Amino acid sequence: MKRSDRIYILLLFLATVLSGCKDFLDQPVQGQQVLSNYFANEEECLRALTGCYASLSPQDWWENDFFYLVGDICSDDAFKGNSIEGDQRDFGDLARFLITPQNEWIEIKWRYTYEQIYRTNLVIENVPEAPISEELKAQIVAEAKFLRAFGYFELVRNWGGAPLILEPLTANAPKQSRASASELWAQIETDLQEAIDFLPEKSAQSASELGRATKGAAQAYLAKAYVYQEKWAEAETLASQIIASGEYNLNDPFSRVWSVDNPNGNGSIFEIQQKYDDLFDAGSALPVITRSRADGGWGFCTPSSHLDNFMGDDPRRDLTIIKQGDYVDEAHPQYDTQLNENESGRTNRKYYLELADRPTQQEHLRSPLNHILFRYADLLLLHAEAAWHIGNEAAALTSVNAVRNRVGLDPVSSTGQDLLLDIYHERRMELAMEGHRYYDLKRQRGITQPGFPRLKEVMEDFVDYNLNRSTDPYDKGNAKGALFDVNVHTLFPVPQVEIDLSEGALTQNPGY
Repeated sequence: MKRSDRIYILLLFLATVLSGCKDFLDQPVQGQQVLSNYFANEEECLRALTGCYASLSPQDWWENDFFYLVGDICSDDAFKGNSIEGDQRDFGDLARFLITPQNEWIEIKWRYTYEQIYRTNLVIENVPEAPISEELKAQIVAEAKFLRAFGYFELVRNWGGAPLILEPLTANAPKQSRASASELWAQIETDLQEAIDFLPEKSAQSASELGRATKGAAQAYLAKAYVYQEKWAEAETLASQIIASGEYNLNDPFSRVWSVDNPNGNGSIFEIQQKYDDLFDAGSALPVITRSRADGGWGFCTPSSHLDNFMGDDPRRDLTIIKQGDYVDEAHPQYDTQLNENESGRTNRKYYLELADRPTQQEHLRSPLNHILFRYADLLLLHAEAAWHIGNEAAALTSVNAVRNRVGLDPVSSTGQDLLLDIYHERRMELAMEGHRYYDLKRQRGITQPGFPRLKEVMEDFVDYNLNRSTDPYDKGNAKGALFDVNVHTLFPVPQVEIDLSEGALTQNPGY
């Protein structure tokens, strides 16, 4: 399948596209000097920027892509899956909340995020002095600030406070201590606000530029940052501006949102660009990570019966979950979810690729499916939530019903707390198995236990469901969530290896 050359994330990226600058773009966060003769022309500046995008899905694909599933497995939406003894034990420990500072996935996420921040800092520091046009300088720096904000967004929602590094560090730099979460949020806001004015709208991008940061993407992440901080008025105002811009819509049917034939669709605000390359086995790993082992996949991150039953007869259920025996395509008229090697007889359909769209060589496991990180339906539901909190229920209803209308559902007309519950309900339905659930639940306040994050009451109900109420033959009796501690597990531990390297400058999160 041919597509125009965008900023594809290739396995060969640092070896070829960045030949000539790999000496510093492929380096760890600390201890490197910027090459004095780099950033000498437009091509080198753009290559350095592309290196920042590459960190979203880097060379070690099987490592970084796994963490995009944490928002599902650390919630009531999914299990670790793949119950083969010992296979990715640390990934399973995340799902069970048996988390230690030595967990390899925690270490990987921390390391890759700071690698991305290091690269963005190089661009932000050096491009302003490059001999290129002022207009191009401004856009490159704006894109780098957007990506730096994205990196700190990932850090603050996973760890809370973390080192705030705004310049490339050298080997003799002081050991870095943790800035507070509020300081990270302030920097995220600053970077995004400074980026917005110098980024193009999506509609102004050429085909070769699709996938690069846009004004709408920066505004959307800023709105989400406001939501996380409960700055409801600011979030509602900014989300309303994005809606009014007309840059995004829900015209694509739900069935095409995750289609490999619909990259950067009209509802996509920001997504990681992927291109399969059979020589270097480059592309997305998510389809093979989540596909059934009977279908050549690894069987991880399997939807729960709790999610399945919650979705009921909603038309999005069959476009989100594949169940044992389901018709999927001509090659799979009765899908086999490999029940004996999974915690659930279900598979995530959103990352599923039909046989014709998969690599022709069986030993190649990557795919060309882009990974959508932020879409318009998410923005509409954030707007609905923010509007509710400032007392504008009419605006909240308009946004939540726009999402429901796309899939042919009747509008809701609830008020008060029932409307907030309808918004929460719609977020789970619309965004299921896209990595949002855990992060939504820990930022939302509880309904039955308002003094705690909503994650507490949800995980308690999930444990009770699996142990006492479920009749599902696959996950009945699974005690996942029983170890959840609201005083510990709304944040992950700082990797012990990083604390050791910092010689104690980094402190650990409570409970670890």
